[in-house]
Amino acid sequence: MRRFICPFSAILLGTSLYFSDAARAATHQFDIPAENAPDALSRWQKQCGIGVLAKGADVEGLRFHAVRGSMDDQAALRMMMQGNPLSIERFDGKFVVIVRKSPKRETVVQKVKGTEDVFAIGYHNALSHKRASDVVVDSIAYDPIQTLGGASSIAQSLVLLPGVTAITDGDEPRYVSLRGISPDLNHTSIDGIALATVGENGTGARRVNLQNIPSDMTARTDIYKSFTAEQDAGAIGGVVDLIPMSAYDHKGFYKFIDADAIYSTLAGIAGKDGAKGGTPHWGQGVKGIISDQFGKNNEFGFVLSGRYQYRVRNSSKTFGYSQYYNTAGQVINSPTLPGWNGLLTPSRFQSADYSDAITNVGGSGRFEWRPTRSNLQASVMGWAYRRGEGNTGSYDTMYTNSVTNQTGAGGREKIGSVYLSQRTGDTWQRDSYGVLGHLEWRSRQSLLSLKAGYTWETYANGERYLEARTYPTNQSLTYGGGGPNNNMTYITGYDQPGFWNNAVFKIDSADIYAERAIEKLPTARLDYSWNTGKSDRGFGVAAGFEWREMSISRNASEDMFNTGQVLDPKYFLHPDYTLVGFAKPLPVINVSGFPFSTLPLNAAQTAYYSGTSDYAYQEDLYDGYVSLRYRLPRTVIIAGVRTDAVNYTGWTPQISNSMLTGATTVTHGGYLNPLPSVDVIHHFPYAVNLHASFSMTVGRPNPSQLAAAEYISCGNTSTPGSITDCSISMGNPNLRPRRAKNFDISVDKYFNNNNGFVSLAFFDK
Repeated sequence: MRRFICPFSAILLGTSLYFSDAARAATHQFDIPAENAPDALSRWQKQCGIGVLAKGADVEGLRFHAVRGSMDDQAALRMMMQGNPLSIERFDGKFVVIVRKSPKRETVVQKVKGTEDVFAIGYHNALSHKRASDVVVDSIAYDPIQTLGGASSIAQSLVLLPGVTAITDGDEPRYVSLRGISPDLNHTSIDGIALATVGENGTGARRVNLQNIPSDMTARTDIYKSFTAEQDAGAIGGVVDLIPMSAYDHKGFYKFIDADAIYSTLAGIAGKDGAKGGTPHWGQGVKGIISDQFGKNNEFGFVLSGRYQYRVRNSSKTFGYSQYYNTAGQVINSPTLPGWNGLLTPSRFQSADYSDAITNVGGSGRFEWRPTRSNLQASVMGWAYRRGEGNTGSYDTMYTNSVTNQTGAGGREKIGSVYLSQRTGDTWQRDSYGVLGHLEWRSRQSLLSLKAGYTWETYANGERYLEARTYPTNQSLTYGGGGPNNNMTYITGYDQPGFWNNAVFKIDSADIYAERAIEKLPTARLDYSWNTGKSDRGFGVAAGFEWREMSISRNASEDMFNTGQVLDPKYFLHPDYTLVGFAKPLPVINVSGFPFSTLPLNAAQTAYYSGTSDYAYQEDLYDGYVSLRYRLPRTVIIAGVRTDAVNYTGWTPQISNSMLTGATTVTHGGYLNPLPSVDVIHHFPYAVNLHASFSMTVGRPNPSQLAAAEYISCGNTSTPGSITDCSISMGNPNLRPRRAKNFDISVDKYFNNNNGFVSLAFFDK
């Protein structure tokens, strides 16, 4: 290869310039940090072999974006220059000429291309990250156009990726399952710092509620499906890492505001049950982002985002319960027994109506410092988000005990009992908070990163519940549905409609419940790597250490009242509303107006059910890793080991003979797991990548599995003819973590200048 070296000190990048006869616009691996323009352009020309011509005055004092991954040379250059007053005057595969834009021209370009460029760059960054990654990863970039209208969440965006399944809450995804594995076996972090979680309803699971984390505080979210020693050890399903949005992701001053409204027509029983509910209404919301850079050379930047949403989610449900009769009209336990009449018969009719008023509110902010001509950069970030749900619910149940005139289309049944239930004041409230700091130093082949964070989450709930029942005599109903296709059955009429208006209802269950839980999670980690960049060759090493302390506590109180009293008819409401499947309106208990203080408190049950729900748990984790790499032009080999060390302490109420003693049981435990991993990546011609990986990871037990107190739960003893089933659950302080051996192999083909890809993956755990 012939090279011509020309010293253009006045128009060069402060260094010499070389041209290569063989250089052409093509695709290369880039690993260029965010730094001042002269240094960034120097790295770019070395990594792609294309010369750069630019006036020193045009690029002096400017700062370029980081670019990493395999991509087209010109696309990489444009991404680096994004937001700067520069343009490419000429690009022919041998050299590129960069000039400063005139103010008028710059304004026109920003008006025409600003929004589209931002999102195109986000998409290309996500795809380039997957292509250049040394592990199996899928990424999705934040796109406000795709999240217009409503409070979009990380959970909603992740379900668009392969191998991700949503676990929903009503009409919204709440958790995600990766490769069919429980969310408790995922690790979720933001900028590498673990997110705190109280689990489901404060029960102390490890699943992170991604419904409460907005997508507009991130630039990209990565899901790692195979693991090197750098990834957290506590992941069997995968690692979810949220990449915070940066002020340098946009051109200068950036603003985005989205307002939405929704009209709901399903009223249900809301507003008719004595509690404030969500009748047909307008819901509303607004969210926005602003960011900018400032300082002499734009060395400072900030991003602020916020959101508010209020809406009501009403729903009606009916439940199907069946039993079997023989030809003599007697109940039998199984259709396999002799004499079954061949028909499914409803054993009870039950429906429920819910009103759920949802409020989402919160915001985040990030401040960044990227000094020119410096190897340092730093950022600090904080957020606070609240999701509150005010829920009311009405439940009607009719039990039956005999059937006549039965056909495939319906029949007639005698009513054994009627239960009316009402729950109100059920206020789930979940708050997520966090503060993160990140300091990074980069010099040639070395990268040193120090991260520290404190995340915490709180959960609170309270409800008032009242149930009344009556045993009518000589009352029957007719029903339809069922049949050979096992359709849902429903009541079509009553022999004496309105019999319940004169019935005597007695209180069957009454309680007031309140619960609070909090988890705190301080974290510190230090990572160092040498010669591990995408453009580095030969031997490289990465090492790091992490400490974090998880502390979670749960406190619940449940006032249990003695029952059997006649419920005064003045605490019944008679709305003109029929629950689905019930043919006629039934009374509704006015729980909001009911004086629970007039009921005698069951002191023993109150103490037991309040105390057994409490626990506290603290876990100290120490993780260290060493990862060795050897990088050839087309092949990368990574071998490493991570040591996962955990010590924990649990505090649980002491129970003897199903009674609280008032003492606390303290348990201790811990484990140490060395976890090796090996990865091989090969880049074939025609933009085909092969990943093969073996790793060992762990699934740490949930805090409640280790520290929960003994708890006895029994069925409804007041149901006529029912058999009471009781279960006992308790924590096991000696429970060991799951250990997983993970095998992964994937083949990816990229096409259309890195705008698309097709992937085939196999995994075994």
